[in-house]
Amino acid sequence: MKKKITETTSFKECMALLPYYIGALVLLGIVSVILMISGIGDYTLLTGAVAGTAVSALNFVLMAISAEKAITLTEKSAKLAMNGSYGARYIGTFIILGVLMFFKIINPVTAVLPLFVPKIAYTVTAFKEKSDF
Repeated sequence: MKKKITETTSFKECMALLPYYIGALVLLGIVSVILMISGIGDYTLLTGAVAGTAVSALNFVLMAISAEKAITLTEKSAKLAMNGSYGARYIGTFIILGVLMFFKIINPVTAVLPLFVPKIAYTVTAFKEKSDF
């Protein structure tokens, strides 16, 4: 019997990261607006934050789905599938963000910062769990 999407591990992981993505987007938005008001930046700060967050979240969702599918494969097939997924996701990420940066639609700094959200989220979660003991 097939699981409902809301019962999958990948869905639960994505929902656990959602507050971190929202928090990062809000924080980048606030900083961007302050910089825009002070005349230091322009609208690309905001578009970079939105595009970077969207690309990072999509990257994480695709990783979670491919990891969940890989557990049903043999070791060699799973390794090949995960390596292929890794390469495709990062090539896609850099193509999307690179094109947007080339046409000066997004700010590189605010676009790249959200790519670190999963790492930050898991580090914060590890510290919380460690302090619970």
